[in-house]
Amino acid sequence: MGVSRAGDRVIHFHAALISEENYQSDRYYPPFFSAITNTENWFGGPNAVEHIKGQTVFPGSEPFPSETLRDSRFSYTVRDNKTVSLPHSELQQRYLNPWAVIGDWSQADDVQFAGRELYRDYLRVVLARNTPDGKQQLFLDEKTGFPVKLDFDEPHYLWGQRHVEYIYSTWIEQSGIQMPGASFRMADGDVELSETLGSFELIAASDAAAKLEMPPQPSGPVPDLPAYLTAKPPKVTQVSANTYLLTDPGYAEAVTLVNGKVYVFDATQGEERARLDAEQIVKLFPGKHKINVVITDLAWPHVAGLRYWVANGATIISHRSAQPFLEKIVARQWTLKPDQLQQHHAKFNFVGIDRQQAIAGGKIVLLPIDGIGSEIALAGFIADDRFLWASDYVQDIENPTAYATDVWNAVQRAHLQPKQVAAEHVPLTDWEKIASLQR
Repeated sequence: MGVSRAGDRVIHFHAALISEENYQSDRYYPPFFSAITNTENWFGGPNAVEHIKGQTVFPGSEPFPSETLRDSRFSYTVRDNKTVSLPHSELQQRYLNPWAVIGDWSQADDVQFAGRELYRDYLRVVLARNTPDGKQQLFLDEKTGFPVKLDFDEPHYLWGQRHVEYIYSTWIEQSGIQMPGASFRMADGDVELSETLGSFELIAASDAAAKLEMPPQPSGPVPDLPAYLTAKPPKVTQVSANTYLLTDPGYAEAVTLVNGKVYVFDATQGEERARLDAEQIVKLFPGKHKINVVITDLAWPHVAGLRYWVANGATIISHRSAQPFLEKIVARQWTLKPDQLQQHHAKFNFVGIDRQQAIAGGKIVLLPIDGIGSEIALAGFIADDRFLWASDYVQDIENPTAYATDVWNAVQRAHLQPKQVAAEHVPLTDWEKIASLQR
C-alpha cells in the first residue's frame, strides 16, 4: 500500500460516509434512509490516530458538524473545544480505514496464519488474532498482500450477534500510496456503512501534529453502548391510580393495570431494561397478573426488550404488519451470549391490530396512527385516565411537526379526547399543548 513510502508523514483526505439507518427507518425492511457525512480526515502518527471533521445531512435537519478523535482503543468527540469520551461501539468506523487496521494488526503479538479461503473469486491468505472484543480474521490478497476484508462476529443488543465484514475495494494510487476508493461495513450480509474516498495526499507530520494528539485516557471504564441503549432503574411517574410512566435516560414506557391484567406500552433497550421494568411492575401492582406488551413502533431500540417478555409468557400486541419482523427477532439464535429466551424457549403469542380496536373490555383503545410518516405504528388510549401513549410520534412539544400532526389526526379520526399525553421521549404533558401546535 506504500506504508514505507509514507514514512512518518500523515495521510490527509476527504471522503463521504453513508450510514444506512436500518435501525430507525420507516420500515423494518429496505430501502432505508441514509445519514450522509462529508468528512475531512487526518490519519497517522506513532499511535495511528484518526482525526475527522464532518458535516452530516439527516432528514429534516440542517447540516450539523461533528469532530472525532480516535485510536485503536478510545474514541472522543470534540464539543466547544472540549473532548468527551464516546462509547466503545463508536470505534466501528475505524475499521473502514485499512491503514488503521494494518497498523493495529502490526502492533499485535498474537497474529497467526489461519489458512487460505476463497473470497470474492480469488484465494486469500487468512490471518487471525484475538482482541478484547473476540477473534478477528484478516483476509489478504495472495498476489499483492493488500487487505481485502476484516471479518468477525459482533455482539448486538437486538440480534444477539451479527457477522460483520469490512470490505476494501476500488484501490486508488496518489502521492505514492494506495487507499481503497470504497470501503464497506456489512452486517449479516447487508451494507450498513460505506465510505467513498475523494482526493488524498501525504503531508508533513508537523503540519498535523495538533490534529493527531489524543486526549488523556478516560478515568473510568468506557461503556460498550451509547447512553440511550444503557438501561438504568426507571423513574416512576404516576399518571393515575393504576397508570404509570417508567423512564430512564434513554426511553419512557407506560404501564397500566386494567381488569386485573398489566399492559406494558413498548419494550425498549433490551433484556436488562425489561427486567428492571418487570421488577418495578411487581412493586406497583403486587400479586400475579397476566402481562400484555403493546409494541407501538419497530425501531430496533424500541423492540429490544421483546425477547424477555416473550420468554416470560407475555402476549405481544402490535400492528399486524409487524408480525414477520417480530417473529424474526424471537426466532433469532443468540449463540454468542445466550439470553433468557435462548435458554428457555417460549411460545410467541401475538395479536395483530390493523384498525382501531378496543381491548380490556373497552378500557384501552389501540389505533393505527397511519400518517404518511407513521404507517404501521400504533398509539394507545387509556379511557378512564384520558391518557394517550403516543409511541415515538410526539417528540417536539414546542414546534409543529409532521409526527405530531399524524398523531393529532389519528386521535380526531378515532373521536378520542385525551387529557394528557406521553411518548418515548416526551414526559407527561397536557394534550392541549399538542392541540395548540395544530392551531
